[in-house]
Amino acid sequence: MAKEDKKKNVSEEMEMDWDSGLSVEEEAAAINLPPVGEYNFEVVEFEKTYSKSNKPMAKVNLKLDCDGQSFRVYDYLVLTSNMAWKLATFFESLGLKEKGKDLARMPWEKVLGAHGRVKIKHELYNDEPRVKVDKYVVGIAATAKKKPDDDGDMPFEL
Repeated sequence: MAKEDKKKNVSEEMEMDWDSGLSVEEEAAAINLPPVGEYNFEVVEFEKTYSKSNKPMAKVNLKLDCDGQSFRVYDYLVLTSNMAWKLATFFESLGLKEKGKDLARMPWEKVLGAHGRVKIKHELYNDEPRVKVDKYVVGIAATAKKKPDDDGDMPFEL
């Protein structure tokens, strides 16, 4: 990448006046958060643990791709019937569950390294903005992993 291209990716400091407005995007950029929106992700860490209320919980670390810049977001998937919808959309997003069909067993062994799509939002936590998973996006074929087949074509692997 040329030096000029790198400079375009770095935020330039701009002078403000007393009547300037403030935007959520500027605030997020100042603390290095990705803008609110949908992103492709890869599961780069996965841990089986327990919630504060001692329920089984999966802690996943998602690496977001935001226009060539990477961000990390943690999500906590508590294994309860009240959270079954989120678990289902998580596995559907990864292509490990078919939408509208039962899943006999959650395939946790296939989560690490899997790719999907997620919608993120910003929330305040202890008066600090944080990135939070809003929902997992289902049905985006372009996020599936690809590998060449015998003919050299690139079919999707789910």
